[in-house]
Formats: sequence, C-alpha cells, structure tokens
Amino acid sequence: MKQHPIIFNTEMVRAILDGRKTQTRRMFKVQPHDDWAPFSKNAEWYTPTVIDKHGFYQPAKDNAFGVSDEDCAFVSPFGTLGDQLWVREAMTKAHWPDLHYVCGGLTAGTGDEDFDYRGAEYRGFIPSIHMPRWAARILLEVTAIRVERLNEISEDDAIKEGFDHSRSAAAKSAGWYEKPRAAFLRTWEQIYHNVDANPWVWVVEFKVISTTGGAA
Repeated sequence: MKQHPIIFNTEMVRAILDGRKTQTRRMFKVQPHDDWAPFSKNAEWYTPTVIDKHGFYQPAKDNAFGVSDEDCAFVSPFGTLGDQLWVREAMTKAHWPDLHYVCGGLTAGTGDEDFDYRGAEYRGFIPSIHMPRWAARILLEVTAIRVERLNEISEDDAIKEGFDHSRSAAAKSAGWYEKPRAAFLRTWEQIYHNVDANPWVWVVEFKVISTTGGAA
C-alpha cells in the first residue's frame, strides 16, 4: 500500500466531509493520440508490455492502462486499489504557529520548522498545493480506478462527484434544480474550458478512512 497526495478545492472538501463525494475525475496531463483506447487486463487481447523511454519493452505495472499495439501506456498517478490518498486542501495562517483549514476553520495543527510558507511572519491564505503531509486531516482509500472520456459521465456518477443539488435549500425553495450531470459539466467547463474536447480522464472512486488524521 502506498500513499499519494491529491488536491481538492474547498467545495469538494466540504462534499467529502458531508459524505456526498466518493468519486473524482482528473484529466490526463498528456492526452493520448486520437486512436488510443484503453484495454482491460482481463481481456484476452490486452498487451501487458509497454515501451520505455529507451525504446525497450518492459512489463506493464498493475496500474498501467495500455493499448494493443504497445505504443502508448499511462500509469495511474493515484496508485491502484487499496492505495491511500491524502487530501491537500487550502489553509490559513493567522497566529503562528497554528494553521487552520479553510473548510470548517478547524485547527490543522502546529507548524514546525520544516513548514515555512512565505516566512514565519506571513499571515493569510495558504493554497492547497502547499499543504504539508502532517497537516492533512482527510485520508481516502482507492476502491476503484478506470479511464474514460469526460462526457461518458452518467447522472449517477455525477451524484457521486458531489453534484446532487436536489436537496439544497435553493432547490427546495424554487422547486427546480440543475441535473447532476449538467452541473458537473458546467463546473468542469468553467475550470478547464474543454468539455467539447472530451478529454480522457482518470475516474477514481474512494472511501473515507479518516477526517481527523492531521487535526489537533
């Protein structure tokens, strides 16, 4: 079992803490060529080898998705089943040495000499990318991982992404709410501006192991 960092914005951290989010989609950093298609290792025609940077064939790892012609494989940056993800979330620093989570305002812990974001005198917002491992309170376990095109997301999966607005106060008041899939894709477009490009994404399903791992 390995641990990997994963970033969530404040809204999605809240959804995880509320038990409304058990799935996340992350875009491939490098998109495959147009003819690329993932193959399951359970399929007879799966090719369990990849070509390394030196041009030699190497065995594919358990968390690699390959293609039949062996010319392209992608290794999951989120590990494989059973691996753990520690959540990086935004924090604030008001009175050193205490750090606080933006979501909920709870104390993230006491800073140490190894954490020196903008110096000891800095007060203010700390982006999630700079969260140190010891401050992480949320620990997730990967329960499933696959790859698919962004627009393949279903209504059920959009709900697992934390986009069920039917129970919100606004929806109950108005008697109408945006469908989960439409809400997810609208939010994705606002961030990445590439819904029409339909990129390949990692689909990571998880369960919460701890929400107090780094809390004081």
